[in-house]
Amino acid sequence: MDHQQLTPVLRGRLVALAVGLSACGQGPALRPTFDGPIFSDIFEPDEGGPFWTTIAFVSNSRDGSVVPLDIRHNAAVSDQVAAPFLAPRRVATGDERQLGQVVAWSPGDETIDVFVIDHTNALLVQAPYIIGVSDEGEPQIPVATVTTPVFDDADGSGGTARMVGVEVRNGFTTTEDWTVTYDGAVWSVSGTNSGRQSRTALTGRPWTSDQRELTFEIKGTATPGDQFTLSTDNGLVEHDLGSVPLSLLEVPDSDLLLVGAWDREANLSDILVWDRLTASEIGRIPLPDGAQPWRLTWDDSGVLYAGDARRSAVYIIEPDLALPEQSTVDEVVTPAPVQDLAVIEQEADDLTQREAYHHLFVAPIDDNRVDLYDLNTGIWVDVNPRDGIAGGLDLRSPVVGLSTIPIPVKLLEEANNGNRHKERVVAVSTTDGALRLIQGIDGCLAIDSQGARMVADVGVDLVTFNDFGEASNPVLVTNDATARQVVSSDCGGINRDESWTIVYDGVEGAWRARGSVTGEQAGLVYEDTRYTTDDGGLSWLILAGTRPSTDGDTFFFQIEDGVLEMTEMIISAESIMTFNLPGPPLAFSMDMGPTGGGWNDDRTKAFVLLPLTNNDVVMRIRPQGWSPEVSWQ
Repeated sequence: MDHQQLTPVLRGRLVALAVGLSACGQGPALRPTFDGPIFSDIFEPDEGGPFWTTIAFVSNSRDGSVVPLDIRHNAAVSDQVAAPFLAPRRVATGDERQLGQVVAWSPGDETIDVFVIDHTNALLVQAPYIIGVSDEGEPQIPVATVTTPVFDDADGSGGTARMVGVEVRNGFTTTEDWTVTYDGAVWSVSGTNSGRQSRTALTGRPWTSDQRELTFEIKGTATPGDQFTLSTDNGLVEHDLGSVPLSLLEVPDSDLLLVGAWDREANLSDILVWDRLTASEIGRIPLPDGAQPWRLTWDDSGVLYAGDARRSAVYIIEPDLALPEQSTVDEVVTPAPVQDLAVIEQEADDLTQREAYHHLFVAPIDDNRVDLYDLNTGIWVDVNPRDGIAGGLDLRSPVVGLSTIPIPVKLLEEANNGNRHKERVVAVSTTDGALRLIQGIDGCLAIDSQGARMVADVGVDLVTFNDFGEASNPVLVTNDATARQVVSSDCGGINRDESWTIVYDGVEGAWRARGSVTGEQAGLVYEDTRYTTDDGGLSWLILAGTRPSTDGDTFFFQIEDGVLEMTEMIISAESIMTFNLPGPPLAFSMDMGPTGGGWNDDRTKAFVLLPLTNNDVVMRIRPQGWSPEVSWQ
């Protein structure tokens, strides 16, 4: 079907999912859109399907559903044309499932399916989202169905119980079997994928399941042990791959899906090449014994990278998708098992004075850093050789996820000529509730417009000097080039938010420096000689005064790290939402804004989709300008 046949309403607002709900029944209780959002996927119009706009699919880790979002128009995807303000219709899989990575797919112009990992049952789940397009160009959603309830009179006592008013609800009901069992007083209800329901049913009263997936009423008589069985169906299919699915990654411009898989019993792992069109396995890329391919990613050249969550390794793979067993696999030993990974491949650009590099970023499990591996030289890069710790910078918190921003973005930091730095960056989320950017070229954290600097309250001197003993008048010099008394490194992440105390030691004839977080510095601070802290983060110069310094004389100042980070969002003048356990970020780009008249080169904008798992919120963030633009909750 040609996309041009779609209606203007569909193109503009993405609210046309007008299909009559199956046996609507009682209205659903108010329920948040998200329940532990964790992973997301961006589905572009050129990937197929009936939509002209970009949709995100977000998997909920706690209620077993996948939620579609209209990323371009900053709205939820409603299922009713006449009521676009209603909550989006979900793709239901059953709230007993703990969902992981999600991928949306279309084999053509009229359907969309969602693939998601079910960690609870070690399955790959495929569920339909759009099953076709009407003659009017409106997408059609799958209609949930239910079988006729079967009553089992367990003791043959002649019970007359019957189930009436059985109703299911699209977007809530999934494929599963239900049992309704009588204990002599109440009926307990359980679904194979929705689990045991918190509310029991009473004879003669309407009952609705916890997530509104099933409604019914039981009439008549029954004795203990009597039971009803019935089944519901929303078109969901479970794929047992013969091993535990750990990670998903699409093969661009194809119907193939890569699945990082682990065989528990044999302790063998591979990357399964799965044909979604035929629902069959093409073959497997073998990995070393004991591997667990936890995260997968591509680089711009079509090379595949797999991060191992069990062995300390990353696998660099030249995939043969026709004969996966013949793929070339090279192993890079990492300092620790891998939580996540990202790759940036930057070509040289003389016009913008960009250097060529090919960098792999690896976040070790249960560590507070992201390490940098130079793929061109085959060596690990020590981002700050002066700190005495090999690898990347200390992020103060374990990493949740990494994602490469697909295009260069202008950062807040200014170059010497006053222009903004434009860099390829990696978005990184951490368990302490922060989103930051790592510079692709050097592994430093991106900084704001000023970088690390001294903190000053209104009316308070930046540097406090306390004179003990005989009168002294040393001077902490202001640097002419920066107009700062304390100069900081331009590598973001070296410095901390901390206070510094510099105390004169009369025996040494020099000053001792101590950071409240960094600790006592090994090097002494001599007057009239520029000093740099042990890790290279700060530098200053103390000039001797006309009166000598004496024991206990003290300089004191506070430093803020100047790192570009996002930890909260302003809801209103009275309310601020602090990020509470962000999920892995997902970076993507879209064409936005006007065309023609010289605008075309600037239309492609970069974004980060960030699920806030414990806030039950999903945010769209603009890295260029560093601002949260939209939130869904």
